[in-house]
Amino acid sequence: MKIDFDAYATKLKLDIRIIMEVYEQKMCELQGEIFEESASYFTCGSSFFISRYMYSEIVKNLDNVNDSYNYISPINVMHRMEDLYPSLKSKGGVKYPKPVMRWIGYIYRAYSIIKKKESRTIYKLLKSEKLLSLYDSFHTFSAEYCVERLSEIIDNNHNYSFERDYEIFKEIMSDKTNK
Repeated sequence: MKIDFDAYATKLKLDIRIIMEVYEQKMCELQGEIFEESASYFTCGSSFFISRYMYSEIVKNLDNVNDSYNYISPINVMHRMEDLYPSLKSKGGVKYPKPVMRWIGYIYRAYSIIKKKESRTIYKLLKSEKLLSLYDSFHTFSAEYCVERLSEIIDNNHNYSFERDYEIFKEIMSDKTNK
C-alpha cells in the first residue's frame, strides 16, 4: 500500500513550499558522505566528531558556498579535520552506524539550506544525540518534510509526540481503505 505523504503533510497543516534544487541536494549528499567517512576514518565517537565539525571553519565555509560539492572530497575534509583537531584520531567513544551518520550529515545540511541558518546555530538547537534518537522514525521522510518536523520539535522545546503522528497516519490509512 502506497502512503500519500502529500495528504499526510496537508493534514498536519505543514507549509512545505521549499523543494531543494539539485545543487542543494548535492551539498546535502556531500555532507552526508563526510559524516559517513568520519565513522571509519577517525577513532573518536560520532557525537564528538559531529560537534567539532559543526563548529569548524570547514562547515562555516560550506554554509556560505552553494556549489562546493564540485571541489571538495570527503577524504580531503578528513585530512583537514585531522589537522584542525588531532584528538579526533586519539579519542574513543560510541560510533553511530554509517547509514545513520550519512543521514545526520544530510539532514544538518538540508536544515541549513531550507531554513537559511548557520550550521553551528542548528547544532546548538539540535544535538546529534537527538537526531540519533529520531533516526528510525524520520530517515524515510523527505529532507524537506523532516526539516519541518525537526523545526516543530525545536519550537516545542523538544517535546515531540509520536502519538500525534500515529493518529494522523491511522486516519490517512483508514481513508485509503474506505475508498
